[in-house]
Formats: sequence, structure tokens, C-alpha cells
Amino acid sequence: MTTVRPTTEPFVGRVAELAAVDDAWAAACAGRPALVWVDGPAGAGKSALIARCAARTSGTVVLAADGDEDETALAYGYLDQLATQLPGRTSSLLGTPAGRRADPLAVGAELLAALGTLPAADPVLLLLDDLQWADRQSVGALLFVLRRLRHDRVLVLAGSRPAGPDPADAPDPPDPRWERLLGPGRDVRRLHLDGLSPAEVSDLAAALGRPLGSTGAAERLRAHTGGNPLYTRTLLEELPPEVLAGTSGVLPAPRPFAALVQARLARAGPDTDALVTAASVLGAGCPLGLAAAVAGIGDPAPALDGAVRLGLLRERAGTAPARIVFAHPLVRAAVLGGLSAVRRRELHAAAARLLPGRDAVLHRVAAAAGPDPELGDELAALAADRGTPGARAADLLRAAADLAVHPDTRERRTLAAARMLLDHGEIARAAAAEPVIARCAPGPGRDRLLGEIALLTGRFGRARELLDGLPGCGALALLDVIEGAPERAVRRGGAALSAAPGPAGRRMAGFAVVLGLAAGGRRDAAGALLDGLGAGPRAPVDALVARGVLAADDEDAALRLDAAVERARAGEPVRGLALALAFRAAAHDRLGEPGAVEGLELAVAAARDGGNRLAGTLAHAFAAEALAARGRLVPARAHLAADTGPRWWGADLGTGVGAAAVAAADGDPGAVLAALDPLTRPELAARADGLGLLAPRVLRVEALLATGLRDAAAAELEVLDARLAGRAPTRYTLDAVRLRLLLAAPDRPVPPLPGRPARAPLARGRLEYEAGRRLLGTGARRAGVDLLRAARERFAGLGAVPDRVRCDTVLHDAGLTPPGPAGPSGVLGLTPHERAVVGLVVRGLTNREVAEQLFVTPRTVAYHLSNVYAKLGVTGRRQLRAVTARAGG
Repeated sequence: MTTVRPTTEPFVGRVAELAAVDDAWAAACAGRPALVWVDGPAGAGKSALIARCAARTSGTVVLAADGDEDETALAYGYLDQLATQLPGRTSSLLGTPAGRRADPLAVGAELLAALGTLPAADPVLLLLDDLQWADRQSVGALLFVLRRLRHDRVLVLAGSRPAGPDPADAPDPPDPRWERLLGPGRDVRRLHLDGLSPAEVSDLAAALGRPLGSTGAAERLRAHTGGNPLYTRTLLEELPPEVLAGTSGVLPAPRPFAALVQARLARAGPDTDALVTAASVLGAGCPLGLAAAVAGIGDPAPALDGAVRLGLLRERAGTAPARIVFAHPLVRAAVLGGLSAVRRRELHAAAARLLPGRDAVLHRVAAAAGPDPELGDELAALAADRGTPGARAADLLRAAADLAVHPDTRERRTLAAARMLLDHGEIARAAAAEPVIARCAPGPGRDRLLGEIALLTGRFGRARELLDGLPGCGALALLDVIEGAPERAVRRGGAALSAAPGPAGRRMAGFAVVLGLAAGGRRDAAGALLDGLGAGPRAPVDALVARGVLAADDEDAALRLDAAVERARAGEPVRGLALALAFRAAAHDRLGEPGAVEGLELAVAAARDGGNRLAGTLAHAFAAEALAARGRLVPARAHLAADTGPRWWGADLGTGVGAAAVAAADGDPGAVLAALDPLTRPELAARADGLGLLAPRVLRVEALLATGLRDAAAAELEVLDARLAGRAPTRYTLDAVRLRLLLAAPDRPVPPLPGRPARAPLARGRLEYEAGRRLLGTGARRAGVDLLRAARERFAGLGAVPDRVRCDTVLHDAGLTPPGPAGPSGVLGLTPHERAVVGLVVRGLTNREVAEQLFVTPRTVAYHLSNVYAKLGVTGRRQLRAVTARAGG
């Protein structure tokens, strides 16, 4: 029997797949054997998922086998791995030449009997990996066993890859005989592993200790590798961070993959080789005629046929003129990486002669071998084009700086590139250029850049040292806000609005003033200033972000932040993209919309990759709060434990609320109060109230009531009511109504619930639950049940497991548990399987003999007998014989 040790290998994502395995494990614990079939291409992480699932079920009996391509012709080679871990005759049976020739049904029967003898408090875990290489005899025996696991506590995790060589092949079973087991009507959970999402790619990089250095790096790496975990991890370990973070050039292919592609290319004819290499410098796809012209070949059709046969190129259907694409982005990377520097420059130069405008300039840059002032000027003009995305424009400017001859030109372009990165929220990339910036000539522009980088990376002391004394410094006003001086921020930021050099400085000054006004309790003045900065859908993106962050209404917040994120992704500069992503996902979560948790994970990844540590803390806190509402406390606590950024009052508010939400979901009111205690400091409570963040007060009232401190809870609720007075209804309005119900005397009538003052399904569900529970207690059963059922439906739709469980408990106590499945039928009320067991038992057979007759395990026989005894009210075989004799059985 295999002992499963916790793996130290990083594992990210696969949340839905792990949940499906958890469900299967629960079924196996209840005596319903389960099969989970995991498939996906090579490197998709099948074995890693299986190992992860095994590690999560520590303490159980584990039997494991995996296939080997060289042993597919060895009879029972696969099954032999299981046999050596089992007691009984199975191992000895396969250990002889005669055993290797045994009938698969006989071997399967032995294996089934051996499984039934395993002592285990938990279900047996059967791990069958790489089944595509299992020999036919082993497959036959395994199918025999799996079809006869009926009430055994067994969980089978099976892994296989598609039969075809292409990753896009359909996930068919490796042996046609599996189809009957996996077909419709069977209780099999089939999991196909697709590529990792961009957020999961970012998580993998962080887990490997090689975090990505730009917000777009995860998406580029995913597109390059298809999200394949093996290829992704290989590149993360092979490439330096600056290569992964950049937008210029093509990421290379993993070395093993590149070797395979180069071996294929070596088998190609001269024209096919020339066509493929020419296409590699032209992009992931290009016109066939252009590739042929760059390659210098006449009729490209035979060359293309050869490339298609080798799996290197494909012709895109339905295009005129004909276009070709690489079979996979990694194929292009492997071909390009195999070119010598001289050959690559020759091909780029040939492409530049054949292409116009922007494309020609980019190919000339790739062909350049040294400084070229004229080409640098053209590249700088491309960077200034409004249609060039910000991070890409910064890369073009850096390249233009390298092509410059004069030092002043190089420095000017270097500083402008760093400014572009900051304006587009690429803080990590700007920080990576900090040593180069520091070597530039001293001056206000350089110091302002270095100061902003220090501020945004959490080095507040260094930031103040660099920014103090600079005229019109909006960054210094933002630092005032962060350090807890909102009034000073309003004064300094107001002066900077008219004196700041350039739109970037004015945007930062305006944001500092808005945040300072709101934190000081002047939300109306902050809104008026935002109106002055621009209203409507074409307002500056940063103004949209500020409006969304400060919006009291979640629908309004989601609308504005959706627009801001959409425009940022279209290339408009926005410093607060990670902040917008975090607040946007949190707003969608409170509105009950799907995908909010995934959106928060994306915000966490964007903040981490972009280097925005201030936004990262808030994104982690929001994710913890959302996960806590779903009862997923382990990942929620992991978010709270993440080391993301420096301490400041905004981070304290976010993490305090997140920690309190986790403690509340865990049913620990003392821990809720402990988490909220730092937020009761007058200055911090005032800032939370000023920003409209009333969650700390709601959570505190709940915890005080749960600990019996009703007077303190009543006082806190009075403050909450005062903060809500005169404001438009929000989710906190529903919370306040619920809290007043909790404080009211048990016999006090339940007032009519408010209509729909805000779209807040979780808050409304909790209010319906509390009102329904109290109505049941006062005898208004029908009204109470209606509210409880409405609340339960709401909680189930939101995935709010802790709230749904509480609702189920109240409904159950009221005698309203939904009826179970229909009862058994037939003679004596027994099922067909139970009747078969009884028929053999009354003839005097033992459990093992019955199991051998029915081709089940002794454990299944015992399960059926237990049910039979309970149904018939008997305690042993003698009484069973008497009852069945009287019934004519």
C-alpha cells in the first residue's frame, strides 16, 4: 500500500476540478464508489492534480499505478503494480508465467476480493495514472473491477491523455473498451484539463519565486504556451524576469520542445525550411505570398505541403489571398530561436524591403546591428502614436533610446519610457528601470519619477525625501493621504492641480484631493470635484476609477469601473488598473454576479505583476471576504496571510474587514471583535465612515450580540443608523434592518421588510433569514417558511454555504427537510441487490462466498446485509432465515 506524502511542488488553480474530486470523496465516504476520469494533453497537469488530490486525503489506504510507454505489450504490467500492494492471491497469481496468461476476468475477481479485505476507516483511494499506456489485459481486469464497485467505499482517480498527437484532439479514452464505463448514464465525473488562466499563470510564477513583472506578462505567457502548465513552468524557470515582462520580441520555446521542432525541421526540404523560417520572422500568421517572397522561393505550394505534413504550419481556411499560421505559438518560437543572428537579421531586412510603414520600421529595428539616429527618431514617432498601447510604446521608446547617439536623447527617451510605464500602471517595470533612471542627470523630472516609484512601491520615507520641494507635486499630496493627513493632502493637491507639470501630475493631484476629501468625511465635495474633472462616459479614466471606488451604490460602482477597465484595456493610460479591477470585482460580488471570485483573483495577479503593492493589499482583502461568504476559509486565510505591501490606514481597513468576515463565517465572534479592534481607533473609524465603509460597524454589532453584549451592540447600531441618515439606501440599509430585528425582543412583531432599496442579494437573504426565523418563533409559520425558502434559494444561488447551512438547519428543525428518494420496493421491501445477497446468505454462504458468487466485494455484501437487518428488524442470520421463510422468500 502506498503512503502519500505531502508534495512540496507548487500547485495552482484547478479549483473546480478539486471541488469535483471532493464531491466524489464525500460520495465514497457515504458508501457510493466514485470514479473521476482526468484527461488532457501531455503537460496539462493530470499527474499533479491526482497527486494533489491524494495528498488532501491523507491517512487512507492508497493503491497507485502508472503506465509506461515501453510496457504496453507486457501482460498485466500495469496491474502488477497494484497487485504487489495487495494482500491475498493476486500478487502471486501474476508472479508466474501462467499468471501472465490468466483470463482478465479471473484476475479482476481476485483483485475485487483483495480490495474487499483492506482495513480502512476512510475509503480506499485507487490512483490509476497514464492509462493510455495500460496493457490490454490490465484494462480488462480493471474494467471488471470498476463495474462491480457498488457500495464499496472506494474512490478511483484515473488519468489519461488523448490518443492523438495534437493537443486539440478530443479527449477520447485510450482504449475503446473504456467507453461503456464512461458513457452516458454512468456515475463518472469527467474532468478535461485546459490550460491555466492568466491569473493562475501569475500564481504559478509567484509560487516558483519568479513573479512576473508586468500586468500583461501572464496573458502573453498564457497565449504563448496555451496555458500548458509544463511549458509555462519551464519558461518561468528558464527566462529572466525582464524577458517575461517585456512586450518586444517573441518569447522562446522551452528547450525540450524546441529540440523536437528543430528535429522536425531538419527533415524538411530546402524550400519548406526556407518558407517556415521566413514565416517565423513575420509573425504568428502572415500571407503565404509574403513568406515566399521573404524566403526567395517561387511556387510555395509544395513547400507549404511539406510544412503541414510536419505539423509546423497550417493554411487558414477561407482567406484570400492565402494566409498561413503556425500550428502553435511555441512552434514559431522554436523556429525563430533556432536561427542564427545573421540569418535572422537578413530575413528581417528582406521583410522591411517588402512591407510599408510601421511594419517596415519594426523589421528595420530587428535587423539593426548598432546605433541608428534616423531609425531611432522613426521609432520614437511610432511610440508617440495614440494607437500604440502604453507598455508597447514604452518598449519602443527604450529601443529608440538604444538607437540614439547623443546621451541627452538617450536620457530623455529613457525618462519618457518610464513615465509611460507609470501612467499605465506598470509600476514593477518602472521600478526595474530605477537604476538606469538614477544614472540620468539630476533634475526635477528624474527626481519626480524616482519619488513616484518609491511612493507606489511603499517606500514612503524615500518618496518624501525625493519629492519634498518639487513644484506642483501631486504625488506628495497622495503621500499625505496615505500617511493619514487628508486635510493637508487637500491643500497641497489643490495647489498642485494648477501647477503640476503635465497631465499625469494633475491626475495624481486630483486623485489625492478627491481621496483626501472623502477620507475627511466630505464625500459630496469629492463628488463635485470629480464632476469638475469630467463627467459622462468619456470622462478621464482615472476619474472613472475614483468614482467607482468611492461610489456608495454597487451598481453605479460596477458600471463606472467596467467602463474604466474596458478603456484601460483598449490602451488608454490609467495608473489604477489593479485598483479598478479589485473594486470592480468586489462590486460585482456584492451584486451577486457570477465570476466575481475569479475577477478578484485576476485583480490580485494584476497588482502583484504590475508591482502595485498598495492595491494588492486591498485585492487580497476583498478576495478573503468573498471567499469567506462562500465558506472557503482556507483560501480566504491564505489571502489574508499574503505579504503584499506596506502598512497604511487603507490596508488596515481592508484586512481588518476581511479577517472579521472570515472569523464570522467560522462562527467565532470573539475573533471578529479582535480583528475589528484596531479599526475602532477614532481616526481610523472616522476615515472608514467618511469613505462610506460601514462594514466594520455591521460586523461589530453582529459579534457583540453573539457574545451577549447587547448594550454595546445597541450603541454601535445607533452610530450606524446615524451614518445612514440622509443617505441613499445601500446594502448597509438592509443590514441595519436585520440588526434591529436581532436586537428586538423575541415576542416583538416583525415589521414589513423594506422593498428593494438596493441590489444586494446577500444582505437581503440574511434579512429574509432572520425575519423568517423570528416569524416561525412567533407562530407565523407560513410567512416564516416563505421567507426562509426565499433566503435559502438566494444563498444557494450565491454559493453562500455558511448562510445556506444555517437556513437548512432552521428549516430542518421546523420539520421542513425535503423528502428523500423513494423507498425500496419488492418482496420484503428489499432492492434487487439486497434480495440477491439474502438469497445466498440464507443458503449458508459466508460474506466472502457471497461476494465471489456476485462478483462484488465482501464490504458490499456487509453493506447490503446491514440495510436488510435494519429494514426487517432482525439482528442475525438465523432471524433472517425465519423472516424470509415466512415471507416465502
